[in-house]
Amino acid sequence: MNEETGSDRLIQSFTIRWFVLLFGIPLTYAVVRYHVFGGVEWSHFPLYIANKAISLAAVFFIGASYLIGKTVRVYDDEPDKRLILIKFSGLMGFSLAAIHGAMALLLSSPDYYPKLFHEAGKMNLTGELSMVFGVLSLWCLAITAITSLPFMYEAVGAERWKRGQRMGYFSLLLAAGHVLVMGLSGWFEPGGWPGSLPPISLVAFIAALIPLLVRLLWTVTAKPASGS
Repeated sequence: MNEETGSDRLIQSFTIRWFVLLFGIPLTYAVVRYHVFGGVEWSHFPLYIANKAISLAAVFFIGASYLIGKTVRVYDDEPDKRLILIKFSGLMGFSLAAIHGAMALLLSSPDYYPKLFHEAGKMNLTGELSMVFGVLSLWCLAITAITSLPFMYEAVGAERWKRGQRMGYFSLLLAAGHVLVMGLSGWFEPGGWPGSLPPISLVAFIAALIPLLVRLLWTVTAKPASGS
């Protein structure tokens, strides 16, 4: 049986290529912005910089899972492969988001994120709001991931399954709030951007909004058509 056409496994050569693309771009961006232009020591790559790349990649994968087949036209003539790619993107996004959450907890200190903490060491309002948005985003994404399990469609029914899948949109909205609170203060200071490259928080904010805007546009344009 041909691996790319007959198998329903998520890890296949074409999904590996997709992973290399969607993970490679954020990783390269983080390295260039923070190490090459920002002067961050390479000793901080394994956790601090990698976490930035992982967080952006998570948004890319989650967004891709909602855009493939709509605005991102790939494998239109091979619907089985397209469905595998959608599932792979969604579950990979959830996995990377979970890894980002764990790494963020390890990095959560005034030494790494001084603008999130008071001088006394406790989180300030910015820090707490950012964490709340992040936790809720991961929770919504977990619901979507759970309903993606093979047996869940029959277990919960079509309508509840669809609602679970749509929780991913709320996850993206909350993720946008997460990075907005964290990075807003630096978005309007381009003179301080290393290499004139926007902060990863701004890139992630835009990437999270794109699927939401596409969904909104699709909803608005579909209603008149359905009523005609």
